[in-house]
Amino acid sequence: MVTITVRDVVRLALPEGTNIVAGAAGLGRQVSWIATLRATLPAFAELRGGELALLSVEAALALDPRLTLAVLVRRLAQAPVPIAGVAVLGTITPEDQQAAEDARLPLLQLPEGVDLREVEREITRLITDYEAQFERRAARLYDLLTQCSLQGGGISGLLDILHERTGQSVAFYASNGVLRAQRGRGQSRLALQALRPNGRGETTLLNQQIWVEPIGNSGLPIGYVAIAGTLLDPWDRTAAQRGALALALELAKEQAVQAAEERLRGDFIAGILAGAPGDLAAVIQRGQELGYTLHLPHTAMLVHIDDASTATLARAATNIQNELKRLGVNAPISRRESNVLCMLPTTSVTRLRELTEQLRERLRLDHPNVVIAIGTPATHLTEWRRSVEEAEQSLSLGRQIFGNDRVLAFGDLGVYRLLIRLRETPELWSFYRETLSSLAEYDKRQHADLIKTLEAYFNHLGNLRATSEALHVHRNTLLYRLERIKEISGMDLDNAEEHFALWLAVRAHRILATLEE
Repeated sequence: MVTITVRDVVRLALPEGTNIVAGAAGLGRQVSWIATLRATLPAFAELRGGELALLSVEAALALDPRLTLAVLVRRLAQAPVPIAGVAVLGTITPEDQQAAEDARLPLLQLPEGVDLREVEREITRLITDYEAQFERRAARLYDLLTQCSLQGGGISGLLDILHERTGQSVAFYASNGVLRAQRGRGQSRLALQALRPNGRGETTLLNQQIWVEPIGNSGLPIGYVAIAGTLLDPWDRTAAQRGALALALELAKEQAVQAAEERLRGDFIAGILAGAPGDLAAVIQRGQELGYTLHLPHTAMLVHIDDASTATLARAATNIQNELKRLGVNAPISRRESNVLCMLPTTSVTRLRELTEQLRERLRLDHPNVVIAIGTPATHLTEWRRSVEEAEQSLSLGRQIFGNDRVLAFGDLGVYRLLIRLRETPELWSFYRETLSSLAEYDKRQHADLIKTLEAYFNHLGNLRATSEALHVHRNTLLYRLERIKEISGMDLDNAEEHFALWLAVRAHRILATLEE
């Protein structure tokens, strides 16, 4: 037979809104039966120990004006075999609370207006048929959660209910294990903050027991709900499971809203990038309706994930939207064929760098190979296309120059910005043929590294020792290569004009390579 404790009665039998006002240390006491107030003195008769006393303060005083709750608590606590606790309908005074604390006797205050006979029936069901009452309460909890979701309570409302119905700390995490919201206090709250869930099951952290339940498909969850406390029981795990079901509905609703918003935002950006100047007034009005601060400069940001599927890009767009919302930024976002475009409202270059770095760190938790590229600020809607083109150029060229371990900014490209503008002109191709094409052809034919050597030489400002160390070659090998560069190209590195021409040609080499890609 299942052992029923006062804590079980509170969570599985007493009405919603019942408060533990004193004697919490005794919540683990076993409840054997219910004892109700008699119509005549003595107020309670034939107590055998382990009963949960159920009474109305008003009825007790009507029975005997001297029979205050504090007096009753002291008498019940002094019984030869102590009772389990006291559930009370009516006003509880500080004296009553102190009496219960002194006796370490749980004192439970029932919500105003409840029917004590119905309360008694619920407790009886729990004691006589624990499993049936457990299932009834679990079904009621799920109904309560779904009603909360339907009424717009959101994730915070669902967590409030789970926290209230279990008395434990609860938390909701995104699919990558990042904490999004939590309710609770003390050590269990800290444990949930340190947790990074990645699957269903039980764990221990900071001396707290934690149960994690995936939300949605357990193979590919859309999030996690976790419950933590000093000691968890089947009700806590069931509450987490019901909570996961309700959160799945809430997230589906949230994703539907976000998808609709994403379409609106994507259409908004497309309208600006493709629209004629005559349409700008309507676009500005529409942007204001969507909450955009169009008077601020906007900078194009491209979020690229190698070989990303449509689902991956959709998840990335959602993550961007959630993170921007958390940072208090409202920006139009458009999911494109191979990346996500976002027009960030920015007031300064410093703020832009901070914002994009924050986004990059956040997205890397879910997409380790994410690359972010940005253009330069566009002060007017008519300049958005230019900022987008710059972000695209930063993405294609910046990865070759700087790698993927930073935000790729068009403003950091330096002389490459000039060369990008010239890369399709005959003048740049002619300059390249006159300076570097012979070296490029030699490298390709002989599988050599003369251009790589020349680039390292320039990067280390002509320092032979630093260049040879960077290339992992002997100094004599480096000198031989430099001599071969002079012979093949016909250019002398000791000549300032020709030195500069080769330096510029090496950078043009990278630019022209992007055309082939």
